[in-house]
Amino acid sequence: MSSEILKGLKYTLLAQLLIFVIFGIFFTFFIDFYVQLFNWPNLDPTAGRFIGVIFLSFAFVLFLVYRESDFEKIELIIILDVLIMILGAIVQLVGVFLDGTDWAGWFNFALQISFFVGLLYFYILQVRG
Repeated sequence: MSSEILKGLKYTLLAQLLIFVIFGIFFTFFIDFYVQLFNWPNLDPTAGRFIGVIFLSFAFVLFLVYRESDFEKIELIIILDVLIMILGAIVQLVGVFLDGTDWAGWFNFALQISFFVGLLYFYILQVRG
């Protein structure tokens, strides 16, 4: 296993960090606008803001991970990130088919599957070294 973090993994983390900041800001400060913009089927402002804080917190962790140069120090965070992306994608599919999240659910599903594939691909490359 290579100790230096692959550039592709770094760029994937940076892209994800930016997406998390955008979603975090929307959910934390503009949840009503987000629900209206994406025609989300329900609104619980406190839960939405809590999700926003989770996004912003995870963005901060990804910022720290992005700055790291030793893969062994971030491996567990990458594994957690991969799990969150695939489980989140499954939840988005449930939302599309059972909760009527429509195109916004598909959009979120596409984002999560994209990051899942990218993170898993670079993780496997990194571990095989």
